[in-house]
Amino acid sequence: MNEQTPLFDFLTLLKKKNDLFYQERAEMRTDFLLRGICEKEVDGLLNDPSLFPTSWLPETLRWDFLLEAGNRLPELLHEAVGYFDCDMPLQFDIVEAEKIIKSL
Repeated sequence: MNEQTPLFDFLTLLKKKNDLFYQERAEMRTDFLLRGICEKEVDGLLNDPSLFPTSWLPETLRWDFLLEAGNRLPELLHEAVGYFDCDMPLQFDIVEAEKIIKSL
């Protein structure tokens, strides 16, 4: 697997975005709980994209979802390319994408 492909770079960016989202989400969750907001309400609040102006990821583009995507992976990667509005070619090797996702 060539780690210098546009696909590798794109998936690395997506993984970093995922990690940032979960880090901010965990920090926000802790802050809300310390303020006395009940856990159930906090969980609902954390589903609001407006709370994450730079790091929000739709559930289907989150890393755990991609790891389990199976046959939907091509569709989800196309969705991710559109979401990030990048110049990634729309044709890519899905086997290579699966290997990269599992390795990151």
